[in-house]
Amino acid sequence: LHFEVNLKQISAWGGIVLDGISVAGDAIGAATALAGLILVYLGSLAASYASFEPQEKRSVRLKHRRRAWFAFAALLLSLLAAVLGVAAKWLPCEWLADAAVIILFVSFGCAAWTALMTVLEIN
Repeated sequence: LHFEVNLKQISAWGGIVLDGISVAGDAIGAATALAGLILVYLGSLAASYASFEPQEKRSVRLKHRRRAWFAFAALLLSLLAAVLGVAAKWLPCEWLADAAVIILFVSFGCAAWTALMTVLEIN
């Protein structure tokens, strides 16, 4: 028994066949939306850190810095996914579209990890 699946030919709802180039547009939208959410989170994090007195900042600096770096990494990855998605549609290039989607999923993971770290640090 031989079974082969071509992921580019899988028919979704109503017989629509999705290819990498058409998914690149969705990746652009999702990546830019995620980047916007992360910017709001970083602004909130910076405002939270700034609200501490100078002597208190020393004790919370490590927590805030760790969350900020993970969020910044997710921001950069989501922006990279958006740029790759634009390049994939412009050129058109399927492997760029695939890379955009993969990097978008990694940025979702970084954003989720940042949110989890924030929730776990709430006492």
